[in-house]
Amino acid sequence: MLIMRYNGGLGNQMFQYAAVASLADKLNTDFYFDCDFFNQTYSRPYQINIFQDEKREIKGLKYKILWASRKYLKNDFFGLHIYRENDFNWEKRFEYIQNNTYIYGFFQSHKYINEELIKKHFVFRFEPNEHNLSIIKKMHSEDSISLHIRRGDYIQKRRYASVYNHLDFDYYSKALEILADKVDNPVLYVFSDDIDWVRENFNFNGCTKCVEKSARVEFISHNKGADSWEDMRLMSNCKHNIIANSSFSWWGGYLNSNPEKIVIAPGKWFQRIENNPDDLYPNDWVLI
Repeated sequence: MLIMRYNGGLGNQMFQYAAVASLADKLNTDFYFDCDFFNQTYSRPYQINIFQDEKREIKGLKYKILWASRKYLKNDFFGLHIYRENDFNWEKRFEYIQNNTYIYGFFQSHKYINEELIKKHFVFRFEPNEHNLSIIKKMHSEDSISLHIRRGDYIQKRRYASVYNHLDFDYYSKALEILADKVDNPVLYVFSDDIDWVRENFNFNGCTKCVEKSARVEFISHNKGADSWEDMRLMSNCKHNIIANSSFSWWGGYLNSNPEKIVIAPGKWFQRIENNPDDLYPNDWVLI
């Protein structure tokens, strides 16, 4: 049995699920989740239920004590091995985790993931509503490009603002030039947690190829609140993707099933260059 501690928003939960499910498959064992994070008033909501009906939650005082005491524990706790992620990059020692282990970390690397297995796990359970379905049909018929701009807590929260790289229009312009050069009639589907700011401040005419090819820009703003995950489904249905340094749009690009997709990602995820991951992206993604 393997136990993973959930932590963070939807994209983080997906990385954690993918890592432990892939490892459990390799070890031919069961996997469960410590979901106590979602009982905290500051936490993000549990959202893996957009894919999985079964929560696989494990409960018990032992796990509460383990989490509260984690800074003082070594490698074992009342019969459980403990695995702590030490680095944002892929850790080879993860491959040697034994059965009966409690695991915590973020595990944001494609190297933790059995892609064939996880894409079977991450199939959206719910059919899209009429509005989203009409957009998906258009995306499939066009040279559709998703473009994700994350602001929100990256801008507003001091602890995030000083950690994550702030992507400016130079990054998006370079990415758009690459993709607009490779398709005939680019249509840009823009996603953001601050879509009004993007409408007012981003100059999409700064992309020369976009102007030459009369690219159309569609701002997606209707999936809000409990339905915000629908933006990930829409991103995954575009033919190509330009992602932010965000696990949410990372998964939008990863779940894109277009065999000819081009996914463009920021080469600098964090502000401090020494913290930037080498193993985050699949090898065929284009980094800028």
